[in-house]
Amino acid sequence: MIDPYFLDRLRAQADIVFIIGELWEIKKAGSNYKGCCPFHTEKSPSFSVSPGKQIFKCYGCGKGGDLFRFVQDFKRLTFSEAVHYVADRYNETVIYERPINRTRSRFHDLDL
Repeated sequence: MIDPYFLDRLRAQADIVFIIGELWEIKKAGSNYKGCCPFHTEKSPSFSVSPGKQIFKCYGCGKGGDLFRFVQDFKRLTFSEAVHYVADRYNETVIYERPINRTRSRFHDLDL
C-alpha cells in the first residue's frame, strides 16, 4: 500500500493544471481553466479545472475529482499506476508502507 504521508506530500507538490494541461487542452478562464471534456463529446467547454482546490469537474457528464482520479480515468490506469505517473512527473519515488509482520507479533505474545 502506498504510504499516506507520501500521497499527501505528492498532492501538495503536484499541480493539477500542469498535469491535465500535459494531457488535454485547457485554457485560463478567470481563476480556473476550461476546456472541452476529455470524457465525452461536446462542442462547448463544460470541463473546469480549479487550481485553488486542485480538482476538476465536468458540468456536462458529471465526472470530477482530484489529480489522481483524472489520470486514472484519462489514461485508464489503476490508482497505484496513476500515483506512479504523477510521481514520475515530479521525479519522486513512490514510497510504500512497511508491511506489519503479524507472524512475529503473534509468536512474541506467546513468550516462547
